[in-house]
Amino acid sequence: MNGGNVGRFRKTSAGGVVAAAVALVMTISASPAHADDPAPGAVTGRVVTEAPGAVTVNLFTTGGASAGQVRTGTDGSYTFPAVPPGTYKIQYGFLGRFQWSHQKLGFSAADVVAVTSGQSTTVVEETMLLPGVVEVVATDAVSGAPVDAICAGTSEFGQQCGATGGVLRLTNLAAGPHTIQVRSSDGLHARAQVAGVYVVLGQATRVEVSLAPTTAISTTVVDRASGQPVSDVCVLALPMVFHEVDDEACQWGGDNRTDEHGRVTIGELPAAEYTLLAVPEFGEHGVQWVGRRGGVGRQHNALKIQGQAGVANTVPAVKLDPMASITGVIRDAATGEPILGNGCASVVPGLGRYCTDFDGVYTIPNLGPYDWPVQFSYYYPHEPYASIWSGGATDRRQATPVRAGTDVPGQADAALAKTGTRLEIRATTADGQPYNRWLAVRVYNARTGDLIKEFSGQNTPIDGIADQPVRIWYVPESPWAAGWYGGTDFASAKSVRLEGGATKQIKLVLPDPA
Repeated sequence: MNGGNVGRFRKTSAGGVVAAAVALVMTISASPAHADDPAPGAVTGRVVTEAPGAVTVNLFTTGGASAGQVRTGTDGSYTFPAVPPGTYKIQYGFLGRFQWSHQKLGFSAADVVAVTSGQSTTVVEETMLLPGVVEVVATDAVSGAPVDAICAGTSEFGQQCGATGGVLRLTNLAAGPHTIQVRSSDGLHARAQVAGVYVVLGQATRVEVSLAPTTAISTTVVDRASGQPVSDVCVLALPMVFHEVDDEACQWGGDNRTDEHGRVTIGELPAAEYTLLAVPEFGEHGVQWVGRRGGVGRQHNALKIQGQAGVANTVPAVKLDPMASITGVIRDAATGEPILGNGCASVVPGLGRYCTDFDGVYTIPNLGPYDWPVQFSYYYPHEPYASIWSGGATDRRQATPVRAGTDVPGQADAALAKTGTRLEIRATTADGQPYNRWLAVRVYNARTGDLIKEFSGQNTPIDGIADQPVRIWYVPESPWAAGWYGGTDFASAKSVRLEGGATKQIKLVLPDPA
């Protein structure tokens, strides 16, 4: 029985990285070595790095099979002591960067190292290539001026910030393709990304980015009574027509939340007129539209901010008031019976619906103590109940406001009525063929832009809409694109007047997807 080292090398592809050198020592039965077997050779070398640390050195046959792995010593030297005669290629790995001898970036281009029986082959000293660099050159898309207030990186997190003369250097990048993401740090330019930026180790790659100017709004949120800053308040900048608040508009940790000093900047906004909606975390303060002298419950009474591209706006401190609430009973208009569980009320479209309990009673909490328009609707949109606003109005502007109470809740009851068919939508393709596939439709009030009805199906009549002018947004199946009926956006969409309880027939022509 002879002792020997077996399994000395683990097979892998030349493109991979061997995780560790494994030597398995075991006793096996073996035939005596033949006298004509060539004696192994050796490979030695040295690697120079820009920082202290061991380099992983991988040896591969020219056929791509792994032939061993070692790590450099403190002086950068390494040795493969027993290498069968043949031809090899060497890979070096350091701090997540890999290269091949001599300073090559791929297996096919690597130098070939010949190992001779009984001889030690010394490889040319290898200097690790420095990490790749990307120089982001940012300019204003309108003026062409350099933009210094930027952050950039290969992801949304851990970005480097602050350019000089519009140039920001991203360092320590691995070789290969990257997507560079750029955003403004002051909110005065829209974010952008550049895909397919190829980084080469030891070289700087220049990327030019033209950023569209935007507007930004800054303010501080405080408690009205104490004047102390309030943190984690979500502040939304909304135009007069916003349809509904997005579900993700107040994400935890978002840029539109106040910091520990109550400060917040809402940036990257298109130039337009805006109002601010302050939404505190559930606690002692109530929601408010930011007015000129304090909180208000009607957006139309809120402070109007004229956002101009490239201009930062500062709004006086937002003063939060205590929480208040509104409650009431929602009934079926025909029977007078309370609607149990499915009658809902809200004050800001999309911010949350508060539905009735088993007595038909709803309660809207967390409001500021102001006069609010209240929308009443049925939970399931396919039911033929028409939504209304407080006072029986069909839109938010005409609603009778309801004062939210702190000690005693404000009171607002409502009765929801069912209607017959109000809209019959018949969709056709551009060549006149009937479109009998899935179609989603949203119906908005033409004056305020508030959502009043949703539908999805196949050419099914839409019930449950009170008399009012409406505009229609639709989403067909792919490859047809979503769009507005009679226009390209809400402002240009055709207004359809519903009146007298009559049914309106809409012929919707889907543009050719080609």
